[in-house]
Amino acid sequence: ISGLIRFLRSPLAERMTRAHSSKKLFREQPFVMGIPADEAGEGLPHNEMITVQGIIDAFFIENAGIVLLDYKTDYVEAGREDMLIGRYQAQLLWYKRALEQMTGKKVKETLIYSFGVSKTLVVDKI
Repeated sequence: ISGLIRFLRSPLAERMTRAHSSKKLFREQPFVMGIPADEAGEGLPHNEMITVQGIIDAFFIENAGIVLLDYKTDYVEAGREDMLIGRYQAQLLWYKRALEQMTGKKVKETLIYSFGVSKTLVVDKI
């Protein structure tokens, strides 16, 4: 409960509240997209397509750009938040690509909110 309260009092939650007020907050957004297989990993055939699907935790539109957010509950030691970024960076790149294709807008920020350390982590920012 205390971790949730810390999140709700965070600057990120304030930004999300503003977006919600203007109907620009979106949660639990499913997506499906096809990509060339060789983009998913080395050694995969370049002439075949594979399906990537997922559910984006949240995103909101702010100043004509998209802010992509993924929540994580993994435990990491304070000061080792870079481990979370490394662990989930590829996943968030797929989410970013899917959002840009679905909306036609650029993702200006990709964030992880870590409940384990009660912090907003910046994965990517334009």
